[in-house]
Amino acid sequence: MIATCGSARRSLARAFADRDAGPVLLFVEGSAGLGKTHLLRELAELPETPDVARLWWRCGAEGGQPEEDEGWREPTLLLVDDVHRADEDELRRLRRVLAGLEPGSAAAVTYRPEELPVPGMPLGGSAMTYPFRLTVLGDRLAPWDEERVRRAAEEVLGESCTAEAVSALRERTGGVPRAVVDLLAMLREQRPAFTGTAAEVAAAGVPTRLAELVLSRTYALSPAHRPLVWAAAVLDGPAARDELIAVAGLGAVPGSDALLR
Repeated sequence: MIATCGSARRSLARAFADRDAGPVLLFVEGSAGLGKTHLLRELAELPETPDVARLWWRCGAEGGQPEEDEGWREPTLLLVDDVHRADEDELRRLRRVLAGLEPGSAAAVTYRPEELPVPGMPLGGSAMTYPFRLTVLGDRLAPWDEERVRRAAEEVLGESCTAEAVSALRERTGGVPRAVVDLLAMLREQRPAFTGTAAEVAAAGVPTRLAELVLSRTYALSPAHRPLVWAAAVLDGPAARDELIAVAGLGAVPGSDALLR
């Protein structure tokens, strides 16, 4: 259900159009739940590349890297998931592999920008020297707009999908595809059956994955800074700096410091 745009497909297909074509490296940026892993699965199934080897590299996972002796001479599509989880040793090896991509090969590398140790540097803090023959591209995944949420809701809820429900779904999830899908699953299974009201969407609660992500990030902050997050949740909308600090109960200096974190 988490559909993705065709730009990434077109970018990588370019590398496989000719066995002598220069390699392509595609960085895919997206916050949690926007569909990065789903996009990689779609790219792995590119119908125009039946003779290209697929290799998965799941960063930070035990056994997630390709074997050291796996061949890289044949045309290869390397699918690198969650590079923000990689440690320094893994990043060093990945950089070597990407720099050595052969003609007719490509790599797609996904990451959460908000979790990079060095902002804007998915492969680590030192700038990578990209080979001249390597084409480097970037793609950024975005939340769904209301029309896309409506189509997903119609697919799951059928006749119970109302304009009121779609608007509430978009507001509650921010259009994050994974959160939309999870919340729709909750509404589909609820009893009495969902009738399409915003009140029912609100009463369904927060999807487990979303709740755990928010809590883990909140408690990764120091205890002194957490009240600012709680204040933002209470205000539930855009707020000025001084209003946030006042609701959080922090003084001017601690509040300003918390905002910078």
